Amino acid sequence: MGTAMLHDVNSRPSRPQRGFSLLELLLVVTILTIVLGVVMDGMVQMQQRNSAESSKVDTVQETRDFIDQVVRDIHEVGYPPGRVVNNNPSCDPLANPNAASVSCGLIYFSPTQIQYEGDLDGKGTVYRVWVNLQVPASGNCPCILQRGVLTKTSAIGGNVPTYFTEVNGVLNSGNGAGAGTFPISLGGPGSYATYATADVFDSYDVNGTLNPVGTCSTAPACSSIRSLQITANVAPNYMDPKTSTYPVYSITSRARMNNGCSIPGTC
Repeated sequence: MGTAMLHDVNSRPSRPQRGFSLLELLLVVTILTIVLGVVMDGMVQMQQRNSAESSKVDTVQETRDFIDQVVRDIHEVGYPPGRVVNNNPSCDPLANPNAASVSCGLIYFSPTQIQYEGDLDGKGTVYRVWVNLQVPASGNCPCILQRGVLTKTSAIGGNVPTYFTEVNGVLNSGNGAGAGTFPISLGGPGSYATYATADVFDSYDVNGTLNPVGTCSTAPACSSIRSLQITANVAPNYMDPKTSTYPVYSITSRARMNNGCSIPGTC
């Protein structure tokens, strides 16, 4: 009797194990989707922030290096003067065959472009330097601040420089009268019009008078300018991911020139 009962118990078929229901699976998938979405959103934000911060650093460093280069140039503008080379010859290369070896100093000035000459490397070769604001085909800033260099001999021969040194994202294009030469076109909700009005270049005479001659296009006409100031309001390539606006950085430097062509008509 006892044996039969034991046999009946052991031979009873086991109950099948219960799996997850469809509702439970959907709930798990939903939770995983939410968690993965939060993780991915955090990764995207981190990548955007990293790109924005890297762009800021690159923009400021690029602008600082460019302005420092121009300031170093300006310190050499006007050297060697004509009195050092050949008894005070004319700065006009057409009037004097030795003018290619003479720095005529600042030979062009406007609020968005300067040209100057000097022995930039101390090796006796006179170079002509162009620094100007280049507007894109759209006619709107952000613009490009460019620096190009040729030997003076090459420049007299009619060659034009290649611009290897540039700053992108420049917003200011002042016209010397408190207004911007070009409008600013940037995406997002930010307003940037006030950054357009600063002159890229300002000039001062020996007494510190601002813009003593306005725009000039010859060494004699520019001869009263003794100091130059360069200003760049720059925006990076990436907007701030939180505010959807472009941070703007303003960098300004002022430098005094050599006494190259201080007498109108001569070096």
